[in-house]
Amino acid sequence: MPEPPPSPGPDPHRVDLPAFEPKQDPLGVTLIGDLAQGDMGRIRALAHIELTALFDAYSIVYSRPKRRKKVKENGIFGVPLETLVDQDQKRSPSNCKVPIVFQAMITFLEKEGLSAEGILRVSGADSRAKQLRHDLEEKFYQGLFSWGDCSPHDVATVMKQFLRELTVPLLSYEYLDAFPQISSIPKTLEQLKALNLLILLLPEENRETLKVLLRFLRAIISRSNQNKMGLNNVAMIMAPNLFMGPAPSPGHRHDRQVLDLEAELKKAAGTSAIVKMLVHYQDVLWTVPSAFVAQLRHQYTTEAQRRSKEKLLSRLPWKKEKDRSEIYKKPLPSPDQPEPQDGVIRVQAPHLTKSSALVQLDQFTTAADVVAKFKYDENEAADSQGHEKENRPGEVFTNDSIVHKEETNGHAVRNPKKAHYAGDTDHLFEVGGNIAERCLDPRTKMLDLYHVNPLAEWVIRTRPGR
Repeated sequence: MPEPPPSPGPDPHRVDLPAFEPKQDPLGVTLIGDLAQGDMGRIRALAHIELTALFDAYSIVYSRPKRRKKVKENGIFGVPLETLVDQDQKRSPSNCKVPIVFQAMITFLEKEGLSAEGILRVSGADSRAKQLRHDLEEKFYQGLFSWGDCSPHDVATVMKQFLRELTVPLLSYEYLDAFPQISSIPKTLEQLKALNLLILLLPEENRETLKVLLRFLRAIISRSNQNKMGLNNVAMIMAPNLFMGPAPSPGHRHDRQVLDLEAELKKAAGTSAIVKMLVHYQDVLWTVPSAFVAQLRHQYTTEAQRRSKEKLLSRLPWKKEKDRSEIYKKPLPSPDQPEPQDGVIRVQAPHLTKSSALVQLDQFTTAADVVAKFKYDENEAADSQGHEKENRPGEVFTNDSIVHKEETNGHAVRNPKKAHYAGDTDHLFEVGGNIAERCLDPRTKMLDLYHVNPLAEWVIRTRPGR
């Protein structure tokens, strides 16, 4: 009688984490990159208060390692992220907060390494990795470096060295020890909340570089059937590169060494669990809590009311018998800020042919619906072929999506080939009122948001990668 086939072992690629999605909000989910830099400064202050309260509730205490007094200011390896980004921007001004060399390594690995068996786990040859480091240092910023003959395993080895040797850790000096402590929180939702707060608190360069890394790690896991690298493997291998601790000093007694080993094993398990969560829940973690956005709006409203009262106070004669109650009455709208027509917004699109339009909102109108009014309409274009519309010199038909302004004997010629329409990277922005600036989630219910911020301006802008 033939022996039964052996029972399969545990699936190494199985994800043993519950699924969570960002809670849908009628005002739209706010991603970290959606807010203006000034607003993010206020959000960080709120996140610090919230994290302190959360850690106090679970009696979590984390240390803050001392910063190195001297750091390298030149080169690639062992240089702070902030320094690398500053140098990149001096060479080629841009808004990118990820070092170009790190992005180049990730881009190469995404093209050549996702299907390589054991990527990240199998180390490259020491001699080749050493030569690759040398070539990057000497040739990359000279424009002389080529990835042509590089092995994915060698590049992955050097990429991990880059992360380990950062003089300011990727997870920052301030919070490097806070991340592993999250493992002691018993509830997964509370763990996610703490991780979300820590990511909000990271310096921008660290947060954006971490985001690029985590997207790459998720891409590796998506090819786990080819590269044999599931979430557990990836987390276990990458954790030491993000949570490197000081090397143990010699001369410890045996019992102390055992205790240190137990502590290190416990820490390794905790850091691996955190990396798993960072990779698996990255879409949830890179959001701004809706409660924080509401507090942000309240701050702006309170500050505007205070300025209005102070302005009114400065204009009043200072008399003891004066009834000061008038100072605290809500000021009437000024002539330059009239009450907007209920349910109608004017949308600006400075970079498009259709530069503005009035949009009537209803309970179903979303931000995506508003942007769609500025996209190419084949039916409208077909109906308009071969027609001309008389126009006074200098007039622009802002309510016609296919008109391109050309001076031809006082006419504006309809020419869809020259027109500029909204594309997939164009989004609606909420500007002013009770917020500085916010790129809107396409699912945002516009009538709800209009009632929350009736004095906002609405502008279509390009924002790649939302």
